[in-house]
Amino acid sequence: MLSAALRDHGLDKSAVVVDLDALDHNIETVKRNADPGLAWRLVAKSLPSLQLLNYVQVGLNAPNLMVFSEQMLCHLLRQQNSDLLVGRPMPSSAARRILCQHPKAATHVQWLVDSTDRLAQFAQLSQELRITLRVNLEIDVGLHRGGFSQADIPELDRVLRGECGLKLSGLMGYEPHLSKLPRLLVSASEKRFDRSYGAFRKWADGQGQNLCYNTGGSSTFHRYGHSGLVNDLSFGSVLVLPSDFDTASTIGFVPAVFVATPVLKVLPKNHWPGLEAFAALRRNSVDIAVQGGYFMGQPVHPKGYAYSGIFGRSTNQEIWTGRAGSGVAPGDIALIRPTQSEFVMNLFGPILAYRRGQTFREWTVLPH
Repeated sequence: MLSAALRDHGLDKSAVVVDLDALDHNIETVKRNADPGLAWRLVAKSLPSLQLLNYVQVGLNAPNLMVFSEQMLCHLLRQQNSDLLVGRPMPSSAARRILCQHPKAATHVQWLVDSTDRLAQFAQLSQELRITLRVNLEIDVGLHRGGFSQADIPELDRVLRGECGLKLSGLMGYEPHLSKLPRLLVSASEKRFDRSYGAFRKWADGQGQNLCYNTGGSSTFHRYGHSGLVNDLSFGSVLVLPSDFDTASTIGFVPAVFVATPVLKVLPKNHWPGLEAFAALRRNSVDIAVQGGYFMGQPVHPKGYAYSGIFGRSTNQEIWTGRAGSGVAPGDIALIRPTQSEFVMNLFGPILAYRRGQTFREWTVLPH
């Protein structure tokens, strides 16, 4: 149905499509599985369109965002009044540019800080600009991708209690490994998370009130309740369910994002380059050439087609191979289910928002 609707729409180039009926289903699935006693924060890079973010923000009553790039952060500062938690450490030079261009960043942005060196850099920046900066501390809760350890707490206490121009806004402990480890290792890793986050939470509670204690992700957000250590959950990709997040489908999420691209050529019984003598072996097969290629995903339509092992991958006109009798024709629309939503969704220009029985809407994409 989606492919036929896109052909009727006149799609003649590669595009990302969001199925709004599936998205509505996923929004309701979040409501059934996320604790309403916690704040819900959307990951902007995973839903990289202002209209898409607004749609989900309204649907979930979740105004706050996590942002990862300078360009996207600047765009959102112009367009929204959300609380914006930076999801990865940003150089202080980039923070300076943002603060000079967008003065409200001082009150709307939580800058993620992962080391004492970066803390010192942001302290210097705050003194240089004569403003107070809100800093959120990245803590290592077992992922071991950097961040503060419990041994750093005394030094953090010393610095943040001094006249450094920094105000603690919260903690961020990212833990996607908890959904990917073998079951045998999960219990010990959860206890390590509780120990580490618990130690920082106990210390941070003495630093101020109404702090943001963030964790979670699309594969783990449903683990947490309001009586635990955290009060702020981040997720994004699960709302459109690219294939890397299929574990989430076990609690009811469905795919809602696809890459669509026109079929350029249909090549029944196509010869293999250099192996024309074996043409008889291909009497039941059909190759199709699609516009573009090397998409970060797997073909899902036409059904039964897969990337050609003979022709290999291509960004120009990629060859897919299937069986004869599929009825595919040039001008039909092939569909790929992406492995991830971030980066992919803002590759092709405006996103096409699709609802069955309605005309397509174009949603502009955010910069990377």
